Amino acid sequence: MDDPGLTGPPGSEPATPQLASPQPAEAPAPAPSVDLGRYRLLQVISIIFITIGLLVPITVVLTNAGLLSSQTADFERLIAPALLLLAGVLLLIIGLVMNVVRALIVRAPLPPSRYRGPSIFVLLLLAVVIATIVAIPAVAGSEATLGLSLLLLTSTQIGLLAVTGGLVVIPRTLEGLRLLPPAHLGRSLLLGLGMSVPAWIGATLLSAIVTVLLTAFGFKEVPGPAEQVVQQGDPTVVLVAFLVVAPIAEELFFRGVVYNAWEREWGPRVALFGSAALFAAIHTSLFALAPIFALGIALALVYRWTRSLPASMALHAGFNTISVVIAFLVRLNILKIPI
Repeated sequence: MDDPGLTGPPGSEPATPQLASPQPAEAPAPAPSVDLGRYRLLQVISIIFITIGLLVPITVVLTNAGLLSSQTADFERLIAPALLLLAGVLLLIIGLVMNVVRALIVRAPLPPSRYRGPSIFVLLLLAVVIATIVAIPAVAGSEATLGLSLLLLTSTQIGLLAVTGGLVVIPRTLEGLRLLPPAHLGRSLLLGLGMSVPAWIGATLLSAIVTVLLTAFGFKEVPGPAEQVVQQGDPTVVLVAFLVVAPIAEELFFRGVVYNAWEREWGPRVALFGSAALFAAIHTSLFALAPIFALGIALALVYRWTRSLPASMALHAGFNTISVVIAFLVRLNILKIPI
């Protein structure tokens, strides 16, 4: 018997079953467009302010180096350079703040898979400005107390922590960034500590080669504030600064922020070499540039393999521990360095 649902009245053609046509799959929503034109003027003004703010202090310091370092300089002669220096710094701060505000507004509509924060270079400049402001009490202090020495030695790390927390973590410009320890925390720490020994050996050999080459060309190594504190400062300050503060702050910024941001925007290769280059540049030592760059590569590779900031922190802390122990042995005349 025919199915009444498929037959019509007598003498009519059988009804054709009506099949529901498949609905086309919805295309994924396009990424929100970023209105650059609306904030272009703000960007131009901020870049002008940043440029002037950098050039003015550098020019003042270079042209008045002897006057600024003199202990007997007349106060009246210091007024003009000091005011120019202050004006340049204020312009720099205003320009950086304007650039940050623009970036946070313009990049906010980007998808969570992208980096939605200010330029890494702007973050680094802000960290340097904050570090300079933090270090002023330590530099201006008449007595080198334990607290002031620690403040001076960790001022850069304080700046890095400030921009990481204030402009990345709180506004969530890097979605998915894991700051908490992973489930395999013990394995990550062991890997980092284990890698610290070959990393230190490689960096030390590279440092020896660089020292020989630069010395042959007439360059002379001048110990920076960190080296001076290690050689002459309180051991407590050195241990806290190099074994605790530096690994945490620098890994949060250079591996947590810089590596992740550039990996999302430019790919893993740029993230690897770029984060290592910035890491080396922040240490501002010609003799240490190549060894610190090599260490930055090792730190970035460990983070890339494990996706664990504690792993790179452990490598960093282990590397610094070996360096500090060697420095104290030399300071106590227990160990002699031929170079």
